[in-house]
Amino acid sequence: METKKPKKLLNILNFVLKFLITGFILWRIFHKMDTCLLWKTLLGQSVPILLAILGLSALRHFGQYLAWKYSLQMNPLYKPNHKEIFNSYMIGQAFRFIVPGSWGLVGKIAFVNNSSHAASFISYIVERSFVTWSMLFFASFSLFFVPIGFPTWLIWFLFILVLMIPFGGWFLLGANRRWKRLQPNYLKLGPRILLLQIAITLFNYLQYWLLINQQLLTNQHRVISFWETLKRMSLAHMSHSIPITFAGLGLKEYFAKSLFAQIGYPDEAIVSTTLIVFFLHDVLAALAGAGILLQTKHSK
Repeated sequence: METKKPKKLLNILNFVLKFLITGFILWRIFHKMDTCLLWKTLLGQSVPILLAILGLSALRHFGQYLAWKYSLQMNPLYKPNHKEIFNSYMIGQAFRFIVPGSWGLVGKIAFVNNSSHAASFISYIVERSFVTWSMLFFASFSLFFVPIGFPTWLIWFLFILVLMIPFGGWFLLGANRRWKRLQPNYLKLGPRILLLQIAITLFNYLQYWLLINQQLLTNQHRVISFWETLKRMSLAHMSHSIPITFAGLGLKEYFAKSLFAQIGYPDEAIVSTTLIVFFLHDVLAALAGAGILLQTKHSK
């Protein structure tokens, strides 16, 4: 009992600290903004646009479900169970709000009947590595076009390094005798996961582009191109790699409004866009995952 109390206290302090950091960042974002205009923008969305955002979120979740399935299938001993894979994926969406930086997602491995939890953990690492790779790929590519002070040689170095990461994963699996059996399926399924992550990321930027332009047109502001949206949101998404807030909430908004302010776009349009996507894609999925978790018969 004595060892459990300090651990429980540490978990409570971690949650409170995370809550305070997220709240402080959101306050820093909102205190200089026109909150009336922000609420008007949030509540004034057209139904067709919101349905399009929900549809794109469904495609993103389906793509991520497939990526999780392919990651599990890298273990030749794993026998796929589609319902189990779907449930574990959705439960992970709820768990990602528990630990900063979305690392709570790792809890989904407890809901997969694999040859071992270690095998599921490696599958989780492979899946998250491709998610991170996609984010780094678009961000490093965007550095060629968005001036933020990086020298050209460093941008080229980062871009080439990112391109080499998927190949490095194959060599890393070969470095361990127990992991070596995953290499054949890594070669077979790795490219599928890579292409899925690229598509999922593009769908995400399409959501931002649709929402931003909807709000800009409503306020009679000049519209923005998909290319401009992709460049700047890909850099804002680097905030996901800073594990100090709930699923990146706050940090993404802060970086996004700063990047779009460079080209004269209003903070309210950018922040409301990221918040709407966050709610429709992340929060709704987390609530659905929590419902599935409550229905699970066996506590893991």
